[in-house]
Amino acid sequence: MNTTEELTKDEVFEVLSSSRRRRILYHLHRRGGVADLRTLARDTAVDETGEPVEDDVVKRFYISLYQTHVPKLEEVGIVEYDSDDKSVSLTDRVEEIARVLNHDVGPDRQWAYYYGGLALLGALLAIGQIAGALPPGTSLLFAGAVLVLALYQYYETRVKAKEYSFLEHLIND
Repeated sequence: MNTTEELTKDEVFEVLSSSRRRRILYHLHRRGGVADLRTLARDTAVDETGEPVEDDVVKRFYISLYQTHVPKLEEVGIVEYDSDDKSVSLTDRVEEIARVLNHDVGPDRQWAYYYGGLALLGALLAIGQIAGALPPGTSLLFAGAVLVLALYQYYETRVKAKEYSFLEHLIND
């Protein structure tokens, strides 16, 4: 994986395919973007097991993070590992993950622009009717356009959202 080019969907989903790596990113974010590896191992172990953990469990998680998961995240440039103080920190590349996920998880429409444009059109139609330049039935056409846009927004944000929720569960689980 290349750390100088933008992350691809495949790279993002590959790196997030491990729930442990997702937990690492979550705990780093929760701690302000930086944590020492031992603390990160404890946080991840507690989160993964759902209960307080003994030192031997933390040690196993530490080894797993040190040997496998942190290097994988570092390989794509999402984290940096400082071997001197044994700390892990998020990089700006984490924003690329958010961009890729937000783009791929659901529709990214700016509905306010559509409704603003429709309101402007309605105002122009009203002025045209007042001036006598447009027939009275024009307001029905405008009401139909508002209804069509509202139904389409409902379709995209409610009906299609069910399709996207499957992807969200993959990302969040």
